[in-house]
Formats: sequence, C-alpha cells, structure tokens
Amino acid sequence: MEDRHFLIGTAGHVDHGKTELIRALTGIETDRLKEEKQRGISIELGFAHMTLPSGREVGIVDVPGHERFVRQMLAGASGMDIVLLVIAADEGIMPQTREHLSILELLGIKRGIIVLSKIDLVDDEWKELILEEIRMELKGTLMEGAPLCPVSAITGAGIPELVQTIEKQLDDVQSKRADGPVRMPLDRVFSIQGFGTVVTGTLYSGTVSLGQELDIEPGHMQTKVRSLQVHNQKVSQAYAGQRVAINLAGVEVGEIEKGSVLASPKAFKVGNILDLKLLNLASADKPIVQRQRVRFHLGTSEILGRIHLLEHEELEPGQEGYAQILLEAPVLAAAGDRFVLRFYSPAYTIAGGKVLGVTERKQKRFKEAVLAQMKLKDQGDPLQLLEKELNQPLNLAELGKITHVPEPELKQRLDQLASQERLELWQEEGSELYWAKDAAVAWREKLNAIVKEYEREYPLRLGLGREELKARLGVPWSHRRWQIILEEGAKRGYYRISGGKVQSLTGAGLPVETSQKLDCLRRRWEEAGLMPPELDAAATECGIKGSAVEYAQYLMEVGEWSLAAGLYFEKTVLEEAKKALVAYLDEHKEVAVAEVRELWGTSRKYTVPLLEYFDQQKVTRRMGDKRVKF
Repeated sequence: MEDRHFLIGTAGHVDHGKTELIRALTGIETDRLKEEKQRGISIELGFAHMTLPSGREVGIVDVPGHERFVRQMLAGASGMDIVLLVIAADEGIMPQTREHLSILELLGIKRGIIVLSKIDLVDDEWKELILEEIRMELKGTLMEGAPLCPVSAITGAGIPELVQTIEKQLDDVQSKRADGPVRMPLDRVFSIQGFGTVVTGTLYSGTVSLGQELDIEPGHMQTKVRSLQVHNQKVSQAYAGQRVAINLAGVEVGEIEKGSVLASPKAFKVGNILDLKLLNLASADKPIVQRQRVRFHLGTSEILGRIHLLEHEELEPGQEGYAQILLEAPVLAAAGDRFVLRFYSPAYTIAGGKVLGVTERKQKRFKEAVLAQMKLKDQGDPLQLLEKELNQPLNLAELGKITHVPEPELKQRLDQLASQERLELWQEEGSELYWAKDAAVAWREKLNAIVKEYEREYPLRLGLGREELKARLGVPWSHRRWQIILEEGAKRGYYRISGGKVQSLTGAGLPVETSQKLDCLRRRWEEAGLMPPELDAAATECGIKGSAVEYAQYLMEVGEWSLAAGLYFEKTVLEEAKKALVAYLDEHKEVAVAEVRELWGTSRKYTVPLLEYFDQQKVTRRMGDKRVKF
C-alpha cells in the first residue's frame, strides 16, 4: 500500500470528552499542562498518534473546546484530513459545537465522523432522542450524512467500530503532496536543554530532511534542520501529512513566534495584502462593512486586519464576494489557502473563505477589470492561471516553485498551451524557458517602443545601451538571462543589436538639419586630410550647438572616422597614411619624423602624435629618433 500520512482532529464543545476519546483510541494523554489537568479542559493543542489495523500511522490533534481557546482550535484544525465532531450524549449540540462546525466548513474540511460520546451516562431512550436531535441540527452542514458512532471512552463501547469507520473514511482521502516545497505552520516553539530550539507543526507539503536549509517566515530567517522526530521517534525525513518536531540550528526561541511558517526558501509569497473570496456566515447577526477590523486566522497565525470590499457596500449574512484584507503584519499565504475571520471584540467567528493570492497593492472598488481578475483567480481554468504566471520567461523548476504543481502535471499544461499557440519556447543554456505568447509580444512591443523613442530623441547614438534598456524595461531577470533573451530576440528578427546597443529594425532616421551638420563636418575633414581641425571650432562653424562629441561618435560608429592620438581623422585618410608609412619602411627600413612629415605632407603638430599612435598599434617601433617596422 502507498505510504501516506494523515491527520485526524477533534472538534466540539468544552467537556464533551474529546481528550478522553483520544486517550481511549491511542492510550496517550494529550493534556500536558498543569492547568489543563487541574481544570479538566484543554487549553493548548494536544497531540497523539496511533497505528490503525491497516498499518496506517495517523496523527491526532486534540483541540480545545472552550470558547476562550478558539484560536488554538483554529490552529489545530488547519491541516486536518478528517474531523471527529464530539458531542456528549448527556448534553447534545452546544454553542461551541456550532462555532466549531462553522470553522470547519470555512476551512474546507470535507470529511468527518460524528462521535456521540459518554453514552455510558444515558439510557437507550435518551440516546435515541439525542441522535435524532443531532441529525436534525446538522442538516445543511458539512456533517449532514456523516457516519455517526456512539462511544464510551470509559467502558470502551463503540471504540472498535469508530476505528473501522476512520479506516473507511481515510480510504478516500487524498494525501498531501510530499513532492512540493516545504510548508509547515508552527503551533509550538520551545527549548530543550542541550538541544536548543524545537518547533512543532503539521507538515502541509513537501519533505523535510536532516541538514536541510529552510526559512522561517515572515522575516526570511534562515535556519537548518538539526534533528527530526515523528511520533516521538527520530527520523531522517518527514513527509507531508505528518506531525513533526524539528530541532532547528541558528535561531533562538525568542526569535520565533507561534504562527510563523517553516518553508522552502523563496517558495511562497509573504505580504500584508491578500486577495480573498469572502463568505459571511449565514448565522452571522450583522453584515461585514468596509474597513471593518477583524481577526484573520490562517494556518496557526492570527493577525489583525481591515476588510476592503471590492464588489459590495456591505456583505450581508450568507453573502459571498471578492475582497482584500489589509493586514497589520505580513503573513505567508498561497492561492487556495482557507482562512477564518473573527470579530475584533468580542472575538467570535463571523466569516471566512479562500485566499486568491498575495498582492502588492490595494485595488479600487467596483472596477470591472479588478473583479474580472479576481474571478479568474477564483474560477479560472488551470491553463489561464498558468498563462498568467508566465508573464516572464521561466524554466520548469521556477514554475514549479511558483505554482506548486507537480512537474508531470505542469509539463502537460505547458504542452497544452503550446499546442494552442499560447506559449513561446526559448532556450537558456540547454534548458527550456516558457513564456506566455501575449506577454512575450507585449514585452517586445514595449522594448521597441522604448528603443524607437530613444532613437528619435538621440538620433546620433545609434541605439540604446543594453543595460540602460534593461533598467527602462524594469525586467527582474538575472544578467545572464537578460543577455540570452536579448541576443535570441535579435536572431529572431524582433530588433537589431549592434555591439552593446539595441536598435529598432527600421531606425528613426536622421533629421534633415542633423544630416546637414554632419555633411558640413565631413567636408571640413575631407579638405583637411591628415591635419584635421579642432572639433569644437569646426562644430561651431557648422552650426552645432552643445556637445560636438556626439556627432564625432556617430561618424566613428558608422565607420567614417577614427580616433587617433586624441584627434579625429577620416578613416580612409588614416588608412592611406598607414599604407604609405609601411611602404616607405619596406623600402628604406627606417624613417625619421622629418621624413614622415614630408611623406604625409603634414606639420610636426600632427606627425608626432600619429607616429606615437602607430607605435601603440604595433605598426612601427621607435629606435632612438627613428622608426622601424614592428
């Protein structure tokens, strides 16, 4: 049988026998605090484990039932695969039973078993009346039609039947993903002398291994796994679905808050603003209003925040709508996470729903485009959502971290997008990069628009520098990826690259006035030969205002001029001078400055710097006051 890991949790009113039930199932006492034992109620989460007859190892979480400890109940309910809704036979459904039911429904827990506890305290007639009442009360809830198991933790009656029912329910439960990134909300943080910091939680996804480097979020605090325990046994790896205790290296207890999350580095987004699909409970006594302050529960965290309604003035009881929450502290979240909202004061459950994503900005209310994006996040098909993530070129590993979709399934969706011509494939050092076609086309259009505008503004510069273009585009890619994409785009004919500059395919062309000024400079240099004028003086004569260097740089880039010894020369004139000098040396073996001056027909002012230039170019070599061939 496939090795799968599951978590069973309890829910129900205070003193309805949840802890006693777990003790009867597992033999483990989950009340660990002195106050819990004295008062006979659970205050903190308690944990146990058991091996089912099938050989399955399951973890069990005992959550507090008292209304003052609903925060702990919420922390425990996150990650449950099956819930045991415990109702005492001598009392029936009570207020906290109903709030727990609402929380379980909001958290999207789909499978449960109704456990009628303490049947040893009532006679058969009373038991039947309570059972009928329970069936009536639970109509329309997630527990309607759930298996119902009467038990007594004292006598053991019904316990074997409950175990069989748990087995049957688990047959249809989908196990959590052990191949995704690590994500473990922390419900306990403490220190053990000689070991240091220990954290516990339910591993939502991924596999944790000894020595693995992880982050504690929010805060991006880096740590390393020193040791692992599952069900009080040391292990080398822990898998999604298991209750795990981890000894962490490099962090102190005081640095970690309950509600933090242990996660693979950079695998999940952290932020203060979340997009939501929000449901106001039908049982709520008032609407949710704009900017209402609430207690936001996600995983094991509780954070204060304000509701920002996007499509309603007020969200009435039983009504659902899109919203954002503006949190007072950052939280790690992913699309699809379930959350619960409780009233700020006094604290009671009022709403909940589904996280659609972490975002960076507050959206405007009642805007069709905003609501369309929310609807896409909520209801969009997997291909649309994947296409939205591909707004930049990404490889398969990067996509997996963002989407948390298994690689085979991800590849299948990418193939579908490609077959529908909604995807572009690029190459990066032997691996494929995937880019949504619409996003790639929009990127190219933006690039060309920036380059053309630059060419119009600076026609003599012959294009925009690569790094300046990257900054203007605001692309977040690595330097290597930027260069690869840029070069490949030029090969595909989207634009041109000349050296370090990017050019549009057509170029902006030179304004008539600029062309006339360039022609004026060309004439001056053509007339001057190897004795060119000072650039600034010639530029003034040609009507050039401001920097003349840009004109000279242009003539160099188009191959008409060269810079030698700090002076600008016509390239052809400089080449002719070089040929004449080499020919003279072939015949005479050496040459003096005066002879070169006569050969070139220039003054000493130009002859000496030019000879020094040819020395640097390794055309000639100085020997005393003569030059010879290099």
